[in-house]
Amino acid sequence: EGPWDIGFKESYITPAGIQNPPYAFYRDGTLEITSEEAVYWYPGNHSMPDGISILAKGGEGSDDWDSSAYNKILVNETEIFIDNHLAHQPDKPFFAYVALGAVHFPHSPPNVYLDGSPIAGQYDTLHMDVLGEVDKVVGSLVDIIEKRQIANNTIIVFASDNGGLGGIYGSQDNGHLSNGPLRGSKGQIYEGGHLIPMMFRWDGKIPKNETRSNLVGLSDMFSTLCELAGVEVPDDQAKDSISFANHLFQANVTDGLRRTLGTWRYGFKRLLQESLHMDGMKLIYNFQNETYEMYDLLKDKSETNDIYNHTKIRNRTTVDTMEITLHQQSPCYDRRGRFLIEKKKKKKKKKKK
Repeated sequence: EGPWDIGFKESYITPAGIQNPPYAFYRDGTLEITSEEAVYWYPGNHSMPDGISILAKGGEGSDDWDSSAYNKILVNETEIFIDNHLAHQPDKPFFAYVALGAVHFPHSPPNVYLDGSPIAGQYDTLHMDVLGEVDKVVGSLVDIIEKRQIANNTIIVFASDNGGLGGIYGSQDNGHLSNGPLRGSKGQIYEGGHLIPMMFRWDGKIPKNETRSNLVGLSDMFSTLCELAGVEVPDDQAKDSISFANHLFQANVTDGLRRTLGTWRYGFKRLLQESLHMDGMKLIYNFQNETYEMYDLLKDKSETNDIYNHTKIRNRTTVDTMEITLHQQSPCYDRRGRFLIEKKKKKKKKKKK
C-alpha cells in the first residue's frame, strides 16, 4: 500500500527514504524509471552534482540518484504542489505531509542549499551538517506559506517520529546531545527514544510563544487535525487517537486529554520492553528478565532513579493501576512474552496429477 491507497491524490515518495533500494522516486504510485533504465548502485560514496551520495546498501535505482539532494527535491516538489493547488483549487483545503530523509543514516549533506548557502563541512560531523540542513528546509517550507500569504489559513506542524540518534551516529563524541538530558536514544524505551518535539503554528488562532506540557502522542494528530479542520472522524476509525485541539488554543483547557500513553519496543521479532506514562510517572516492563522499572518524570526526567522497589512507592495504588493498564494495552496482552511478528506463509498449491 502507498499514499494513493489512503486518500492522497498526489504523492512523490521513495519506498524507504534514502536507506534502502530501489533508489528512485514514485510519482503518484508509479516508478519514474523503467526496468531498462535502472542501474545498479554499489554501497559506498558516489560523487554527484549536489554532493557525495552515500549508499549503505547496494541496489537498483535511477542513474541520477543522489541522497545528498533528497531534502532539496522534497522542498521543490512541495512548492510545486502548493502552487498548483492555489492555481486550480484555491477555495479547497490541501494537506501536505513532508517526510524528510534527515536525519536518517547514511548522513549525506549537500554541498550547498537551494539558496547557495554552504551545508557540508559546516559542523564537526555529517550528522550535524544534516541537522543544519533541516533548519533550512523548515525555513523554506514556512517561507513558501508566508510568501503566498496563506499563513492565517494554514496549520503548520513540525514533529519527529522517534527520539534523536545516539552513539557514533548521533555526534555525541563531538559534544552534541540530540536528546539533551534525556536517557537513551532512538529505538530505546527510555525518554530519549520517544520524547519528541511537536510544534504548531496557525497565525491568528494558536497563541504564539507558548508551551504545553500535557501528555499527547503522535497518534493523537489524526483526531486533532480533523477537529481543527472541521472534519468528523468516523466511529470505526482512529480508536487510539485523542484530540488535543482545544488545549492548543488554551493551556488551561485540559478536559478530554489522554491520561496514559503506551510504548512498545520490538527486536528480533519479539516484544522486548513496554512502558506506560500516567500522571507524570513511567512504568517499564522488561520481558527478558521479567522485571519492572519506575521513574517519576516530574522529578527525574533523565530516568536515573528507579523507584519501583521503593517501599513507599510500591504500596501506592497508582503502581498497581499502571501495571494492570500496561498489561491491558499491550499487543496480545493475553499472550504476553510470546508475541511474535511473523509473515503469513503462503499455502503451497497442490499439483494436479
